[in-house]
Amino acid sequence: MIVTPAVQQYLDATRPAPDPLLAEMQAHGARERIPILDAQSGALLHVLARAIGARRIVEVGTAIGVSTLHLARALPPDGELVSFEIDPERRLAAQAYLERDDLHARVDLRLQDARAGLAELSGPFDLAFLDGVKAEYEDYLDLVVPLLRPGGLVAVDNVLMAGTVAENRSDGHWTEEQIAIARAFNARLLSHPQLDATITPVGDGIALAARR
Repeated sequence: MIVTPAVQQYLDATRPAPDPLLAEMQAHGARERIPILDAQSGALLHVLARAIGARRIVEVGTAIGVSTLHLARALPPDGELVSFEIDPERRLAAQAYLERDDLHARVDLRLQDARAGLAELSGPFDLAFLDGVKAEYEDYLDLVVPLLRPGGLVAVDNVLMAGTVAENRSDGHWTEEQIAIARAFNARLLSHPQLDATITPVGDGIALAARR
């Protein structure tokens, strides 16, 4: 838990119930133990994308499309979201869900290693969301920053790892090596010369940075 149980209960009680499609996706993730974006983080991404008027978004780590759905719903009809995933079954599931929400026309789901895929993209993008392989976060960051427009945002999930990053010790799920990598990434992000960045205790910890 990153926030207190009382805060979490309050947030859960005040958050609107998910629509049927999103509820089905959340149940899918829970049933198959697929790491998906939590509801509070999804709402934050949606609001941020709307607030900056995002028209082009790039995402690393589609999974079954929960975060993709939140972001795609914030785009205008002619908007574009490019999302990278390396698991073919999860990509197919995401595609099916997005088609049911009539969002497939604005989402480009790519079955490709994100490091190779990002190197092929041309900017500018308004928002980048990183939620792929944690050990590769620094590589993703190096590739997405040049793609962002001035004022564009990069959001990064799991930067607190259930609080273990702050405590600097494993909880049995996140390893000491993963924690060390996360702490190094956070330090680099917060001191990046091209970004104004902060870390928020939302979900599993979301870092936010705006390109200067």
